[in-house]
Amino acid sequence: MRLTKQSTKTIFAIGDLHGPFIHPDAVAFVLHYKKLYRPDVTVFLGDEIDGHAVSHWVRDPDGHGPGRELELAIESLQPFYKAFPQALICNSNHTARYHRKAFDAGLPKASIRSVGEILEAPKGWQWKDQWVVDDICFEHGEGYSGQNAAVKSADGNQKSTVIGHVHGFAGIAYHAMADKLIFGMNCGTLVDHSAYSFRYGKFYKRKPVLGLGVIVNSVPAFLPMILDKKDRWVGPK
Repeated sequence: MRLTKQSTKTIFAIGDLHGPFIHPDAVAFVLHYKKLYRPDVTVFLGDEIDGHAVSHWVRDPDGHGPGRELELAIESLQPFYKAFPQALICNSNHTARYHRKAFDAGLPKASIRSVGEILEAPKGWQWKDQWVVDDICFEHGEGYSGQNAAVKSADGNQKSTVIGHVHGFAGIAYHAMADKLIFGMNCGTLVDHSAYSFRYGKFYKRKPVLGLGVIVNSVPAFLPMILDKKDRWVGPK
C-alpha cells in the first residue's frame, strides 16, 4: 500500500507563530533545522500574527494598541522573511483579524490592503486557503479541534494533510484506506505561552506543543522544540 505520491522534495511546515508573541528561541530552533534539512518548499500554516489588539474577545487593557502590536509583529517576522524569502502561507483566523475588523466596519475590499502588504512580506510569500504539494494538503486547520484534528482534516480531504491551529497537540497519525495510506500531521506552534495574549491559558494543564513539521521523500516527522524548566530551548543534541 503506497503512502502517497512519492517525492524527493523536503518540505518544511511551520505552525502558528502569533507574532509578536513568538517564543524567543523559535528563530534559532527553526534555523537549526533549516540548515540540517535544507527544505525545497516551506509552508507556514497560518496565524503568522496574533492580532490580540483587534480581537473580538476580551483584550488586555495594558497590552499594545493595534498599531504598535502590528509594528512589533512585522518586526518579529523579519528573521523568517530573511530565512524563507519564498514561502506558501495558509489563510487563518488570527491573521484575518484586521480584515475582519474592516469587514465589520463596512469597508469594501478595494479599500483594504492585502495581507502581504499589511505584513510587509517578501513578494515570494503567497497566501491561499489550502496548498497541495506532492499530493499533500497544507491548511490552517480551522474548523477542527482536539487531538484528532489533523486526521479529521485528512479524512475530509481524502489525502494526507498537515495543519497548525491546535496548539495543545502535535504529531502524526495514519489512516489506511482501500488504495492508500494517508496521514494527518499537526505541527503545533512556536508561541511564547507566557505572553499576555495567552494569559487565558495560565491554569490550563495542557500547554502548547512547540515544534515544526518536516516531510522528506513524502514521509512526515514532527520535530519537537524541547524546553527546560525556564521555558528555554535546550538546543541541538
